Amino acid sequence: MTRSTPRSRTLLLFACTFVFTAGLSTAVFAAACTPQAIVNCERLQRNCLNNGIPADACERGYLGCMGRAGCEVP
Repeated sequence: MTRSTPRSRTLLLFACTFVFTAGLSTAVFAAACTPQAIVNCERLQRNCLNNGIPADACERGYLGCMGRAGCEVP
């Protein structure tokens, strides 16, 4: 058996930390999207359209709202 070098142990520790952190951050972002956030974004889009603003501008606003809320953008 060969002994691991300090560098290989450091790289292994870094890789494990990276994978753990990436998994944790995706779980946090997935939990951020709530039904109320979706309703708020849909209300924003509906109000935008009712005020006579062009549909493409309202759609961009809706997609931005969904992204800021942590929701998956359709």
